[in-house]
Amino acid sequence: MTSQPLGTDLAAMRRLNDHAVLTTLWEADGPLTATQLASVTGLSRTTVEAVLPSLLENGLVAAEQLRPHRAGRPARGYSFAAAHGMSVGIDIGPHGIAGIAGDLRGTVIAPHRRIEQDLSGGEDAAAAVIDLVAALLDEATGAREIAALTVGIPGIVDADGHPVKTTVVPDWLEADIDAHLRRAFPDARISFDNDTKLAAIAEIESGAVGADETAVLLRIGNRISAASIVDGRVARGAHGAAGEIGALGRVAWPQAQQRLTTRAAGQIERLFLEGDGLSAQAHAAVSDFAADIADGLGALVLAIDPHAVVISSSIPEASTRLAAALSRELDGRALFLPEVRPSALGAAAPCLGALAVSTAAVHEQLFAREY
Repeated sequence: MTSQPLGTDLAAMRRLNDHAVLTTLWEADGPLTATQLASVTGLSRTTVEAVLPSLLENGLVAAEQLRPHRAGRPARGYSFAAAHGMSVGIDIGPHGIAGIAGDLRGTVIAPHRRIEQDLSGGEDAAAAVIDLVAALLDEATGAREIAALTVGIPGIVDADGHPVKTTVVPDWLEADIDAHLRRAFPDARISFDNDTKLAAIAEIESGAVGADETAVLLRIGNRISAASIVDGRVARGAHGAAGEIGALGRVAWPQAQQRLTTRAAGQIERLFLEGDGLSAQAHAAVSDFAADIADGLGALVLAIDPHAVVISSSIPEASTRLAAALSRELDGRALFLPEVRPSALGAAAPCLGALAVSTAAVHEQLFAREY
C-alpha cells in the first residue's frame, strides 16, 4: 500500500487543529486562554499557540488581556470575532420589505424593521434589498462586511437557492434580482428561499414547533400560504414546491381572503383587536373565514398527519383567534386532530428564518476554508 505524502498528512492535521480551536471559540461564552483551549480541544498548548496566529491574522479570532485573578502577568484571552462580519435575513414581497441582521454567530445586532412600499417591479425590489442591507450595516456597530444574505420571496426556490417560479411577482424573475444582489455584494454568500419555508425554519429554531415534530405552518397576511414540516425538517419536495396547496384553484384561498376583507370593510385588524367584546358580526366573519380555508388546510393535515398546526399572522390576536376557529373546523376533516397552536413570532418569522439560514451558511463557509 502506498502512503500519502507527509506534506499532505501535515496539512490535513493542521486543518483539523484549526477547526478544533475555531469550533471551541465559536461555541464559547467568553474568552479562553491558550491553556483553556488546550484543555477543551485536547490539543497541546504548543499546538494551540501555533494555530492562533493565522486565525488572528484572518480576523476570525480576537485577543485581549484578561484581568488577573491573582498577582502575576495577566493572561491573554481569545474569542471568536463574531463582529468581523454580518449575517442578514430579508423578507420581501410586492407590498414591502423587512430585514434583520446578526453577527457571524447570528446574534441580532440590527433588529427587525419593515418598510411598506410598492415593490411589484423587479428593479425596485432589487434596489430595496440593497438599500435595506446598507441601512442594517450602518446600524450594526462594529460589522464591516456582509458575510451571508438570505432573501425570502413569495415564490418557489430550487435546491441551489435560486428563484424559479412565482405567480405573485413574475417581474422579479425577469429582472433577475439574484444577479443584481451578487453584483452589489460580490463577497457575500447569497441565497433565496420561499418566505413561508423560512418562517417554518424560524418556528423550528425558536417558535412553536418542537424538535422532531411534524407540523403544518399556515401563514395569513397579504396572502395565505403554507409549509410542511416533517420530523423537524422543512419539506421541500422535488422542485421546492412542497406545501404550495394554495396553487390549487379549488382551494380558493385568495377568494376566502377577499371575502374576509370585504366583510371587514378593509379593516381586518379590527376583527381581532376588539378583545372579549368581539361583535357577533366579527365572530361570524372569523368563523366563515376559517371554514373557507379549512378544506385546503385539512388536505395538508391528511397528507402528513402532523402533531400540530401552527397559525401565524402579523396580528397576534389573529393567530390566537384563528387557531381556535380552525381547530373547530379541522375536527371532522382529520383522522387524528392535531393541536392547533398560535405562533408568537409574528411578522418577523421569515426574517428570523432567513437569518438562521445565513448564519448556517457562514458556519459552513468558515469550516470549509483553510487558514
